[in-house]
This record gives sequence, structure tokens and C-alpha cells, in this order.
Amino acid sequence: MKKITFILLLLPFFGWNQKESKAESVIQKVTVFKEGAQVEHAKKMNLTAGKQVVVFQKLTDFLDPSSIQLKCSQEATILSVRTRKNFDDKTIAETELTEKNDRKKTLEKQERVLRDEYKVLLLDEQLLLKNNSLSSQQQAMKIAELKEASLFFHAKLSEINTRKSQLDSEIEIVVRKINTIEQEINTRKGLPVVNYTEIEVELDVKNAGNIDFTFTYITHKASWKPYYDMRSNGVGAPVILEAKGLVTQSTGIDWKDVQLILSTNDPYDNTLEPTIYPWEVDYYRPAPSKQIIEREIPEYNFDGETIHGEITDATSGEPLAFAKISMNSNPLNSFTTDATGHFSFAVPRGERGYSITYLGYHTKYVTINAPYIKTQLYPEAVAMEKLNNPFGGNGKWAESEQEVSDSYKSLEEVSISAESRNTKSKVQMSTIKFDKKALERTPGVASKDVYSATIANQVEKDLRMEFQIETPFSIPSDDADHRVAIATYQMKADYEYHAVPKLDESVYLVAQISGWEKLNLLNGESNLYFDGTYIGKSFIDVNSAKDTLSFSLGKDKKIVVQRKRSEEMSKTRLLGNRYKYEVTWDFTIRNNGGAAIPIIVKDHFPISINDDIKVKQGTYIGATLDEKTGILTWKFITNKGESKQFKFDYQVDYGKNQPVYLE
Repeated sequence: MKKITFILLLLPFFGWNQKESKAESVIQKVTVFKEGAQVEHAKKMNLTAGKQVVVFQKLTDFLDPSSIQLKCSQEATILSVRTRKNFDDKTIAETELTEKNDRKKTLEKQERVLRDEYKVLLLDEQLLLKNNSLSSQQQAMKIAELKEASLFFHAKLSEINTRKSQLDSEIEIVVRKINTIEQEINTRKGLPVVNYTEIEVELDVKNAGNIDFTFTYITHKASWKPYYDMRSNGVGAPVILEAKGLVTQSTGIDWKDVQLILSTNDPYDNTLEPTIYPWEVDYYRPAPSKQIIEREIPEYNFDGETIHGEITDATSGEPLAFAKISMNSNPLNSFTTDATGHFSFAVPRGERGYSITYLGYHTKYVTINAPYIKTQLYPEAVAMEKLNNPFGGNGKWAESEQEVSDSYKSLEEVSISAESRNTKSKVQMSTIKFDKKALERTPGVASKDVYSATIANQVEKDLRMEFQIETPFSIPSDDADHRVAIATYQMKADYEYHAVPKLDESVYLVAQISGWEKLNLLNGESNLYFDGTYIGKSFIDVNSAKDTLSFSLGKDKKIVVQRKRSEEMSKTRLLGNRYKYEVTWDFTIRNNGGAAIPIIVKDHFPISINDDIKVKQGTYIGATLDEKTGILTWKFITNKGESKQFKFDYQVDYGKNQPVYLE
């Protein structure tokens, strides 16, 4: 019986205590999604035959364990894969700080010893100087004694001064070492403490030798979004569209020289198809709702751990010293940042967030979701509610037409894009293009077809589009946007002048781009540049049904458009118990530029949504009318120095006792 017990006690050591090999793998490829990223690691290890455990260290603490996929060479069989936490970095940081503080205490002790010795020398020097009288009043000193005393004073004072000089040098060296170690301590405290996740793989190796490992996982601490730079060198020149991606990641691990792929896929999107059920109609019983299963982002518990961070001004980037940090569940438990805006504290049990307050700044609530947190506070002086409303300001509507007009003129730009061609209109609207011979200004490089300079390989898969960056790319874990070039397109553009004088008497130069739907573009913001100058932002909507993209390039002050009510042809009459409102609008367009231009002017007839209000459309010579919207469109070319006049009119009949707003 004793023998059997002894064997059972030895089994954990000889049978179940498997060999553990640790290694750090290299990130070789990262596929960034709209939300999240798939990180691929690779490692070659020399392993012995038999069952053993391989641990891949220093992986991001924000990986999703359920998304791990691991492959290895055929010489080994994977038995199990699991994850575990590693807090070695925190222990190493505390050990380093302890060692540095011990060195600092030793140096401070050495400094005190030197300064004490210096004080003793000063007392010896004062004692010698106070007893420098070599003779008494009763008896004169002999010459031999005088000579001996003089030599003693000289030798002793020289010895004291020499040692004082040595101590000054030694103290200076020690103080310099203390200052250096203090800087190292402050620097180490300011560094983020990174917690890691490890992947533990149990496998059975058939034959000893090199085993190739490849594994991937999903992390939610990364994302990307498309954006564009759209440039035109002038009227008549093609439009250059530069497609780029803004990539950000805060996984805690820097991506260095990785193969980068930008994907339109979203792993956190719901992939469960909807199921429709029989619709049973009954009293007071709602129809069954659609079941949606959302994939939850893993949460992390930082109870008892020390987190670090910094707080800065969002507008200037300057650190905010002595900002107050209050725990969410217990506001009395608070901390403050140091002179450099940094802080560190141990997270109380059950605490999931804290609030930051600072005089003159908006209070911000922060969720504890990382060991190092950077926070920006916005000054109260730039609060959005203090911005003026262009329609009257202070959140109120403008009280007059002049107030609206003045408000619009105060804006730097007002984008008025052309409407898409309406195929249901009675008259087909044709696109007016520039007559290049009539242009006084020499146009830029003309383009007949769409030209593409590919920077990334575009791969269209069944459910997504991927942009594979050709050169290795590095992205640090700083939660900042990093620009990645994807492709450059040169597209033909038709330039037109648009005006809606009822809203704004300015004339806008607009670029019309066709063929964009063949470029695999994505929804995103676009920066607009015209003739080398930044003019504002736009948005590319690939879900639009329009066959052309319109971009306003700014106002042209040389083109003047006026809209004026005709006093002779406009009047309001009372006939019985009804008013009859008649109005005629006169338009004048004058081209003060140096070339002939195509121009499109728009206005509209009122549309009645009440049977008691009767609208009669009058004449609109030279315009096309959209019957559904009542919008009138005039298209023509005005030559250099030419003026054009046109008009339209309408009548409105409505009840006497019912107020109706008419311009």
C-alpha cells in the first residue's frame, strides 16, 4: 500500500510535468478592419520529440481569445490552445524603481558624509584662526618657537584648504549622480506599464527539429477609415483623386515593418441572418421582434492594478498640471496629476471609471480599459453652443430675409451642388461643357480616360474589398491617425458655374466628375484643393444613385447674378374673401471674367399642399421645369463681358383669414 502511494505521488513530476518552452513571436501581417484588426504572428522553434508546452509571450492584452487560430508544421500535433495573463512588465518596472531608489539613497548617504567632513574642516579652520596669537603679554616668544609655530599654522591651513577643495569636487560629482538617478526615476514612472497576454499551446512533437508556427487573433484596439485628397490645377484641368486610409491602433504593441492590409470587413458586425416568423394578428399582442445577436467586446478588470496616464490640453497639447481625478463610485477618493500632467494610482476594487476636472475645462468621464490612458480636455471657451448660427445666431431663426443673406455672406463658403439629372422631366437636360477655344486661360493637362496610379493592390473578394499595401509599414501603438496611401486616380472633369440667387447671389464653380463608380471607392471625407489652395471639405457618398459627383470649388467674384422683384408686375389684390398674389422675378447675369462660361441658374415655383391654396405657374422662358419639385433650371453660356436677362412669374390664390408666408 505504501509503495502504491509513493508511485502516485511521483506521477505529477514524471508523467504530468511537461516541458515548457517560451518564445516571442514576430508580427508579420496585420489586416485592419473598419473596427478591429487581425494580427498574424510567425515563429520557428527547435523542439524535442514528445509532449510539451510552448508559450508565446508578450502579445497584446486586448486580443479576443475566441478568435485565435494556430497552425504548425506536420511534424507536430496541436492538443490544446489557451490564453493566460502575464504581469511581468509591472514586476520589472517595480523592481527597476526599487533598484534606482536604493542607488539614490546610497548616494544621498555618501553626500551627507562628505558634507559632515566639510563642516569639521570649517570648525578646525576657525579654531586655528582664533588662536593665531603666538606670544603672551608677560613673556615674548623666542625666534625658534615662532618659526616652529608659523610652520605648523601654514601646514595645517594648507591641509584644510586642500581637503576642502577635494570635498567640493566630490560633493559636486555625487550631486550630479543624484540628479541623474532622479531623472531616470521620473522617466521610468512616466513610461506606460504594459500587461501582456500569452498563448499557451500544448502539442505532441513526432520528431525533434524545427517547427514552424503561425497564429492569428482579433483585437478591437485598431481601426481604419478612408479619406481623399481631391486636387484640380485649374479650370479645364483633370481632377486628381488621392485615396488614402487613416489607420489607428492602441494595442500596446508597435507594428514594425509589417505587411499591412486594409479590409472593408467588420468582424464585430452581426453575421446571423434574420429569420422571419409567421405574423399572427391579435388584440394587444405585438409582433415578434427580430433577434439580433451582437458580438460583445471583451471587458477587462483592473482591480488592484496600478494604471498610469497623462492629461493634456486638446487644443495646444500642453500638459495639465494638478488636474483632479475622482473615482466614479467614491468621489472622495481622488488624485491629482503632477507638474508634467502625468498620474498613477491603484484601481479600487469594483471601480470602472473616473472623472477629470480642471478649472476652465469641461469635465470628462474616462473608462478604465487600458493600463496607460491618455486624455485630452477641451477648454470651455470653445464650446459648440457658443458658435453663431448662420440663420440668425444664438439658436434663433433669422427674422428677415436681409439677416439670412448677411449671415450667408459672412460664411467663408457655402456649397451649392448641382442636382442630379432628372430623367422624368419633360425636357431632357444636357450637360454643358467648356469651349476650350473660348477659354482665355490655358487649361491644365487634358485627360480623355481615367488614369490610375496604384500604390496598393486592390483585391475584390466575395464579401469584402482588400487593399494590400505593397511596402512594409510601421504603425506605433499611440492611438493616433497614420496616413496610408492607397491609390491615385486622374479623372476627367466638366466645369460649370452654378447659382441659386434666391438663397445666395454668389456664383460657384463646380466640378462634375463621371466614371467614379468604376474605381471601388468607399464612403469618406475629402479635402478639396483648387489651383494649389485648400478650399474646404466634402464627402464622397458611394451609395448615391447619381452618375456624377459634384464638388463646389468656391465663389467666382467676377460673375454677378441679381434677382429682383418687378414692382410693376407684382401686386396683391383682395377679391371678395380671397387674396390673389401675383409676382414676377427679374434676373440679370453679367460676366466680368476673361472667358465664356457655362452657367446654371436655379429657382422654383411654390407648391401647394393645401387644396384651398391655388398656385398658378406663369411663364419661364428658357428654363426646364421639374413638375414634382417645381424647380426651374436655366442653362446657357455667357460670353466675356456679356449680360443676360430673364424672368419668371406665378400667382397664388388663398383665403383672406388664413395667413400664408410668401416671399
